[in-house]
Amino acid sequence: MIKKVFYNLNDFYKLVKMNKDSPSCSHCAKIEMDYHHEESFFENYFWYFIGSSGFLILFAILIEFFLDFIILSQIFALLSISLSSFEVFEETLEDIKNKRITANLLMIIAAIASFFIFHGQEGATAILLYAIAEHLEEITTEKSRNAIGELLELVPDEAFLKKGNEYAKVPSEQIKEGDIIGIKPAMKVPLDGLIISGQSYFDEAAITGESVPVFKKEGDEVFAGSFNSESFVELEVIRESTNTIVAQIAKSIEIAQQNKSKKEKFIQKFSRYYTPSIIIAALLVIIIPSLFFGLNFRDWFYRGLILLVVSCPCALTLSTPLANVVALTKLAKEGILVKGNKFIELVNDIQTFAFDKTGTLTEGKLKVFDIIAYENKKDEVLRLTSSLERLSEHPIGHAIVNYAQNSNIEFYEVKDFEILKGKGIRGKIDEQIFQVGSERFFTEKDFNLPVNNLDEMKEEGLLPILLGTEQKILGIITIRDVMRVTAPILINGLKKRGYSTSLISGDTQKACDTIGGCLDVDNIEGNLLPNQKIERIHQIQNTSKKVAMVGDGINDAPALASSDLGIAIGASATDLTLETADIVIMNDDLTKLLTFVDITKKTNSIIKQNIWTSIIVKLSFAILTVLGLMTLFLAVGIGDMGVSLFVLFNGMRILRYKSEFQEISLETLENNVKTIICQNCKTKNTLPQHHGRDMIKRDDKLVCWRKLIDHDQLKPCEEEMPLYCPKCQAELKIH
Repeated sequence: MIKKVFYNLNDFYKLVKMNKDSPSCSHCAKIEMDYHHEESFFENYFWYFIGSSGFLILFAILIEFFLDFIILSQIFALLSISLSSFEVFEETLEDIKNKRITANLLMIIAAIASFFIFHGQEGATAILLYAIAEHLEEITTEKSRNAIGELLELVPDEAFLKKGNEYAKVPSEQIKEGDIIGIKPAMKVPLDGLIISGQSYFDEAAITGESVPVFKKEGDEVFAGSFNSESFVELEVIRESTNTIVAQIAKSIEIAQQNKSKKEKFIQKFSRYYTPSIIIAALLVIIIPSLFFGLNFRDWFYRGLILLVVSCPCALTLSTPLANVVALTKLAKEGILVKGNKFIELVNDIQTFAFDKTGTLTEGKLKVFDIIAYENKKDEVLRLTSSLERLSEHPIGHAIVNYAQNSNIEFYEVKDFEILKGKGIRGKIDEQIFQVGSERFFTEKDFNLPVNNLDEMKEEGLLPILLGTEQKILGIITIRDVMRVTAPILINGLKKRGYSTSLISGDTQKACDTIGGCLDVDNIEGNLLPNQKIERIHQIQNTSKKVAMVGDGINDAPALASSDLGIAIGASATDLTLETADIVIMNDDLTKLLTFVDITKKTNSIIKQNIWTSIIVKLSFAILTVLGLMTLFLAVGIGDMGVSLFVLFNGMRILRYKSEFQEISLETLENNVKTIICQNCKTKNTLPQHHGRDMIKRDDKLVCWRKLIDHDQLKPCEEEMPLYCPKCQAELKIH
């Protein structure tokens, strides 16, 4: 999908600093210059030049005020300009050469013309303040530019390539897919890969925004840019340097900058005509009153100069793109990848969030919940089923086999194994045929099914897997998925922010009702095929402003593409996800979606503040100028420099955003045990669930997992069960 990611940093910085297609803003025009040039003598000693220039202006004012030496005063003002205007004049010449009319030209015209009416001190002051404003803008936007540039510096340039039993240090770009590399402790990972030897904790904060190091073992994927905290591991490279996740993030930010919002497009178009119009308006202010109405030419010439300065479009042109760049950078550092500025603006129009269930609101990790035996013991049902499933590649089979292995079950030898695609499996054990499959599979074979049991299981949101011979049902193993602990925080948070929620899933209606009921989702629909999900998205769009679809980015790709805003969650951040979704959240923390909403809403609010502040100040100062109530000093100091700096610093406030969502440790909520056993009467029961997850043992009782979470956004649950046998009142043990 992405052919080249580590593109020229110069072009990247030009792009992210601002929009280079806006020719009316001098600051934006500078983006087309080379940011990697050596600093000039003037830049190295900027504040010395500015200080000297300011001293000369003060001297010029004092000479005229106390000694009335006007000509000498103008000479000192001219010397002041020569010290402060080097960059402004240089950029103006570059603009003229490239046939651009920018704010630089407005300032130079106003400064030069001020000497014709002996207001050179004010012209020099205007250039001085303008140069300071440009310099401060550069310093301010440098923070944004550096923050994005850090993405490209996450990945080491060299890797330890395994050759035989030795490791050779080679440039990362020479490593190919399938090569083996070694990662030492306290070393950053240079390329995406799968662990083939060793295990360690990896800090993935720079990629996923996850602040807690993640334990990785053989078979797990490790991202380039992760920090190896503990032990030596070997990786098999799965993506070359130009296609790592970090590289894709950087490339996507570049693409995002080209994917402009409506406000940016409007301001771009507006700016192309604005500056020439201001020059014409200033000429009319100078000419019409004096030529047609006989008013004082000197006064109206001065007002025309002020109008040129006060109407400088820098602040308006900076108002939107800077805030968007800062937001994209902040979101990327939070582990949220946004593919365009327009998607930041779009959040204001979203009214409904629609969700897939499996892998989105739930963990997508299937687990055995219960075993029911009709003739044999439960262990025998598990042994027969897992022996057959061990030869299958189906995710349900993997869940059953893993459960059997954890229960120390020995597998039977299976002969004549056969996969009945889309239905089930069968094989011969000890010369007898056994079959494993869904309810539909055995219904088609006219088996006498335990309908009441099956209905009860489906009512609880469980998936029944049946075991039978060729004549009868021997038992049922129920499979379930567990809800993500951050799912209730997400749904509650969206409701508090005024959004409606909808669950649209291909899972059974019962399973969807179970999860949706726990989360208090507004609308719940299951049994949907991919094309039916698209239909539901269109139905929501017809009754809502706009809809965002949240899914795993692979099997939900059609719905993601059909929605107004497609959001992919978690480990599915692959090429398909990046192509389909508009937003990619790089880890499985659903609270990141609330972080995205909060940052984008804050960004949109700041953009609105910037635009209206720029318009109101410029318009007010223009009116005061025509009325003769404005000076050149105030026009530059407040109307131009002041507003521009307000826009810059206001936009940078986004970087100060801190998520209100606390980290949740899953270690205390994980449960590998499944059975409660009475040591006295040997009664066995499955570990109960509450709020979509296993209850947790605390002291002599079971409590709801939500009781153990101290989180501002999640109301704790006080549900609990004593660990005493209902038959004999003996103490129950969890196995």
